[in-house]
Amino acid sequence: MSTLHFITYEQATTEQKATFAQFNLAWIEQYFVIEAKDQYSLSHPYEAIIAKGGQVLFGINEQGESVITCALLLESDGLFELSKMGMKPSEKGQGFAEKIVIATLKQARSMGANTVFLESNRILTNALYIYEKCGFKEVPMLPSPYARADIRMELTLG
Repeated sequence: MSTLHFITYEQATTEQKATFAQFNLAWIEQYFVIEAKDQYSLSHPYEAIIAKGGQVLFGINEQGESVITCALLLESDGLFELSKMGMKPSEKGQGFAEKIVIATLKQARSMGANTVFLESNRILTNALYIYEKCGFKEVPMLPSPYARADIRMELTLG
């Protein structure tokens, strides 16, 4: 199995940063429709995520290529959203999704998070399995900016 190391948006090269939109657009288009919030955050990650107190992580392989990405959005003091996890299709099945969720939760702790939530869709069974494995629990759904979201999960950090 390949190993990964994780870098932040500020540490990523222009080529690595481009994978944030590439990987996410590919999976969203595979299952759903690109929505306005997707378009903005993927086209302007610095303004939509970083400048608002969040972060984007990139999983980098031994060749220096980004193979998976994940965003952490600051919602309010101590509350973050895990969002926009996308990966290079040829890298599926190597455990990278679980690794980036763990790395993102570590990043959230370092940024003062008490709670991390995510919104997903029940058809994404592999993703939901990974979230549950990492400690997320289903909670009641709240109004979402995404039409595709039909499940909300949260993790209280200790």
